[in-house]
Amino acid sequence: MDHTREAFADALSSGDTERVNRAIDEIENTELEERAALFDECFEMCRDLYDADGGYQRQSVIRFAAGLYPRLAYRTVGSDLTDGPLPGEWTLDEIATHRERLRDLYVDALRDDDGRVRRAAAKAIKELALTAEMLEAEDELRSMMDELEALAEECVDSKRKYVEQAYENVAFHAEKLFPLLPDGLRDALEGDDHSSGR
Repeated sequence: MDHTREAFADALSSGDTERVNRAIDEIENTELEERAALFDECFEMCRDLYDADGGYQRQSVIRFAAGLYPRLAYRTVGSDLTDGPLPGEWTLDEIATHRERLRDLYVDALRDDDGRVRRAAAKAIKELALTAEMLEAEDELRSMMDELEALAEECVDSKRKYVEQAYENVAFHAEKLFPLLPDGLRDALEGDDHSSGR
């Protein structure tokens, strides 16, 4: 399969499970540097395809975007947190932009009417939280948690499940950096559990 925007877009918009899964496997098995080089163009493709009517296509886009994430921050593990360990001429600011753009997409997906899309987003956001933990980016983790907490409060009950899951996925990594988490959402969730008899 050609690693081009057009080839990936054809597969993701095909509705064919085998072609979709192949495209996702291809991008996940691509070297970090190549994924980074493809990121801008393919992320815009993801944004365009996400606007489609079909829930399966939107779910496929979220799964592909998660695979597209270059994870260049992993190259800094065990080193000083500078641009030096990053490949090529990539900078910490540039790779932070990757995370920001993916986070915006995932948060949009957590509002989606299709549960498959929300589930894929809740799973995908965990990788961003792991990266933030590795970079000891406390502010980034707190911001993610605040955004998800606000989203949970605005969501109707039927959509809240995967927002709560996303919050828990982020909180798991945040607790490794700072022990005291905002408890507003947790209290609200416990209240919901008691009131619903679960």
